[in-house]
Amino acid sequence: MQSRRDVQRQQSRRSFKKTVRNIVVTLLLVILVTWSVYAIANHPRAVAQKQATAMAKKYAGLKSTSGFYIYNRDQTYYTVAGKNAKGQTILVVVPQKEGDIRVLKQSAGLTASQAKSEVKTADNPKRVLKVAMGIFNNKPVWEVTYLNQKGNLCYDLISFTSGKSIQQINNL
Repeated sequence: MQSRRDVQRQQSRRSFKKTVRNIVVTLLLVILVTWSVYAIANHPRAVAQKQATAMAKKYAGLKSTSGFYIYNRDQTYYTVAGKNAKGQTILVVVPQKEGDIRVLKQSAGLTASQAKSEVKTADNPKRVLKVAMGIFNNKPVWEVTYLNQKGNLCYDLISFTSGKSIQQINNL
């Protein structure tokens, strides 16, 4: 016959095991839900990147990729950065809807990090949020999105070829 203490110990062990099991199941559910939300939210971007990369490989001879940008202004553009068969670094700008695919040699203009540096030097932002390649007034531009020192959202368009500021939208 078991003593009262032995019975209490067994019940305590069962209770502990049940609590641990519940915690593990809850953590797994939280991880699964978080991953599902992320996957669903990221799906349109992943599809756009896959399609833009396929078009860049087909029409621009892109052999390897090193970056992907989404630009939204009057029209949406997807830009794939990478190298062509000759080993040259190129940017392939693909319009979302209609228009011509543009192939830009990186050596002909600013890199994303150079455009970011231009904005950091000129505007002293608190934090740069995004840099994206696109087309504005039929010319290639880098769009730099940042928070200014007051925490307000700002956009700068930097010319790909000259590095000059084309347009600024401040304090949104």
